[in-house]
Amino acid sequence: MKKSLNDILLPQRYFLLPFFGLLLLGFVLLLFYTKQGLFLVINRHFNPFFDIFFKLITLFGDGIMTVIVVLALLFFKFRYAVLAALAFAYNSLIIQALKHFFKAPRPIKYFDGVAPIRTIEGYPIHEWNSFPSGHTGSVFTLAVILSYILPYSQRHWIIIPIAALTAFSRVYLAQHFMEDIIAGSIIAVVLTFQLIWYLENTKWYNSPTLERSLFGKFES
Repeated sequence: MKKSLNDILLPQRYFLLPFFGLLLLGFVLLLFYTKQGLFLVINRHFNPFFDIFFKLITLFGDGIMTVIVVLALLFFKFRYAVLAALAFAYNSLIIQALKHFFKAPRPIKYFDGVAPIRTIEGYPIHEWNSFPSGHTGSVFTLAVILSYILPYSQRHWIIIPIAALTAFSRVYLAQHFMEDIIAGSIIAVVLTFQLIWYLENTKWYNSPTLERSLFGKFES
């Protein structure tokens, strides 16, 4: 039986409602601040603890995390690993294409000769391809996947704060602007749910072979 997009999205309301709340907060901030002004407000509020915290949490959006997640899911269900691999590849392709299309300067380049910004000593800073944020796209892709495959959907709102902090780390670390992480999150959520809907309506994705794991047949 084919699944409609509503069949996919409705059970994820405990994830989607907090996500929409975060988007609303982000858009409100952009209404009250300019792109430059909001970045500078965030950039001027820092301390050593947050320097370490955000350098660690930003790793949730790194490519190595993608590999770890896909490999880990092989031990639970091949279907989950296939979904994760395709979702990460799909989102990465679109986001990288947009990055190279816009060629937007990152904060360090944008403010060069305009205003001094604070960076963390020893932390690598990029200069171009700011919009949209790839790390944010990756972590929200992961968030959607976990929301979709994990049981107890009423608890899925817990996933959102981790994804949001990972996204915010990109601004704190002077790698992106707020609009970059908002765009990255929207792209990831829309594309990942669209991919899930497509896969759930294909025969090969629902084949018994993908029900297995590296430990044998998956037991629910």
